[in-house]
Amino acid sequence: MKKIYSILQTLFTFTCIISCTDVNDVVNPREKPIIEAYLAPGQPVSMKVYTEIPYAETSEGVSEPIDGLSIKIISSSGKVFILKSVGSGVYISDSNELIEKAPTKYKMEFEYQDRVVSGETEIPEKPLGFTISTHQIYRTQVNLSSGGFLGGPGGLGGNDNTPVELSWSNPENVYHFIAVENTEAEPQQIIIPPTGSEFPTFRFRFTNEPLLGTHNNIQPQSLEYFGNYDVILYRINPDYSALYQSSGTTTQNLSTPPSSIINGLGIFTGISADTVKLNVGKN
Repeated sequence: MKKIYSILQTLFTFTCIISCTDVNDVVNPREKPIIEAYLAPGQPVSMKVYTEIPYAETSEGVSEPIDGLSIKIISSSGKVFILKSVGSGVYISDSNELIEKAPTKYKMEFEYQDRVVSGETEIPEKPLGFTISTHQIYRTQVNLSSGGFLGGPGGLGGNDNTPVELSWSNPENVYHFIAVENTEAEPQQIIIPPTGSEFPTFRFRFTNEPLLGTHNNIQPQSLEYFGNYDVILYRINPDYSALYQSSGTTTQNLSTPPSSIINGLGIFTGISADTVKLNVGKN
């Protein structure tokens, strides 16, 4: 589950919040901290806190980590965690202070710039009925380092490009998100680039946006490595979806991205996940 949590952190950045905050807000620029915290069952709390950067035509700001805060996490079961500042804007709970299962609720609060910053969330239920149409596919390795070439528009010769189907139950019509991660310590590339050049490589693959349905798929040709993969289905809260969908905010649209944080920006939200396995073998 720790890996699942780190993948979600890798996925989501707060570019839209950092670079495009309206300077005419009620709270003065740089006085709203940016929060990033995903609470996962069975895991300690980890939270990041940064300074806000207002949009300005004549300057380029830099978001800075905020250290030394006293941050309290309170659960609906009565447990209280005091997070420790470990540098670079990161705050963590003790290793034995773990997030409880759904439907536990959590509140976060701390003082910053003479204001109380707070947020609340609930741990969602684990995704239901997550299945994959096959646990095994095969790809042909192509070595371009010695002058080889790719196949035609339909893909590499000899490969089955039938999508791998994913499905799950969603009776409450809630948001989900899919991530695909190669878990090999030293993964082998399916396409070896020409000598002296490199292809962009990604250990993770994600759906484009949070989903309200019950199906999705993986295109085999989108996977860049052989070996074992974790296919992870997250159940997420509406605040994550709203913030994700606002990431298109630009300097032409200076509306502040949605946030449930009082006197702050960002996200403090619960997540749950389920995982199925996929292996990509060599033809």
